[in-house]
Amino acid sequence: MDQQEYGRYLLGLIDEEATDGEIGEDEFYSYFQIFMPSGEGVEAIFAPLANGEAYLKRLAPIYDMLDPEDFKGDSVPGYFNGKSGSVSEDVLRGYGEQLITGMKQLMEEHADVEGTVEVASYLAGVHQIVILPRGEIGQYREKYDPILHETLFEIVSEHKNLDEPVQILSEAYYSIACDYWISYYLQWHRFDLAGDPLAPYFELYRLGYNLVFSGSNVYIGRV
Repeated sequence: MDQQEYGRYLLGLIDEEATDGEIGEDEFYSYFQIFMPSGEGVEAIFAPLANGEAYLKRLAPIYDMLDPEDFKGDSVPGYFNGKSGSVSEDVLRGYGEQLITGMKQLMEEHADVEGTVEVASYLAGVHQIVILPRGEIGQYREKYDPILHETLFEIVSEHKNLDEPVQILSEAYYSIACDYWISYYLQWHRFDLAGDPLAPYFELYRLGYNLVFSGSNVYIGRV
């Protein structure tokens, strides 16, 4: 099954017919939201793929974190928003520390990629993990340091096959949380990269927290 055949298959799952011409990635923006909140039927998305079970295993938890009560009114969530009760600062800092360690290792393993040396130096200069009160993370998101995001993009891009069928779901993955790091995490096995450096980032997201690298600090907080 090539990419276009897979695209037609995916449209068929939601009773839509492909338009004339090539099916684009944009047509699948918010595709995973169609299966909210239970995720019932989502396994069919990956059934034609040779490693479909690996994709399903990664994706399933985003449905588990949804509250069915949020979908009973006239207005329903448009994205997969994590939430939780009280989480200790020690747990939050632990995830931040794990992320820093994992990213350092990733940069060391791919030192030949442009920007990794600079990122390693930047990470070595991160001195503090700051837990913010609810609502304050936004101001730091506007001041994030782009070098880490840009270099991670380069690493992933070098290990991505743009012709494989699952590439057509790129916008669907991004639209889960409008966050490339969540998209990367959910497809990590696809890139054949060692370790699981973004797992702590996903756990924070699942709990309803954002994490931002800004200056010499890492900031963690809820919107």
